[in-house]
Amino acid sequence: MLAAGLLEELKDFHRRYNREKVAENCQKYQHGIFQSIGFKEFHEYLINGDQCSPETSNLLLTKGIEALKQVTKRYARKQNKWVKNRFLNRPGPSVPPIYGLEVTDALKWEESVLGPALQIVGSFIQGKQPVATPIRFQCDVTENKRSHHRCELCDRIIIGDREWAAHQKSKSHLYQLKKRRKLDLDAVATSPSQSHFPEPDERTA
Repeated sequence: MLAAGLLEELKDFHRRYNREKVAENCQKYQHGIFQSIGFKEFHEYLINGDQCSPETSNLLLTKGIEALKQVTKRYARKQNKWVKNRFLNRPGPSVPPIYGLEVTDALKWEESVLGPALQIVGSFIQGKQPVATPIRFQCDVTENKRSHHRCELCDRIIIGDREWAAHQKSKSHLYQLKKRRKLDLDAVATSPSQSHFPEPDERTA
């Protein structure tokens, strides 16, 4: 990214669109193109790089590069997790064929990754069958894709056994489950305790 001109692009964009926002203290990196990887990470370098010593400027640049690496790795992990969940762990009927490529040897990138990938995409565009064989999934023959499940916690209706199983493991469902358990524990803790001693008999009082 740096070798392809990232810094020059950031400096140019900062000069034309971002410098005025920073001066007015109204810059928000949570909106629009400013969410892109690079702006937040090089913020200090962009606003101070030309006004400080070369040593300080290099330190800010190094800090931005390290932050860029961390964010890029985090984003890549997030993408991999999404791809695995969406296409590999629980593929639905609308998921296209998935092909596996050997990417461990960077020296063989063109012959092992680029070439086969272009051939697969080209075949798809032309309506032909690719030379490569797609990944086969072991589908559960007993799976009911039309079953209806109602989640009382989330107030949702889930269609399909696989989608129901995925929902039960989802963050939103687990959060609601944790919330319900906490409410139940609070209700038990605040309920009036019952006496273990019998009420006195008015006739013998």
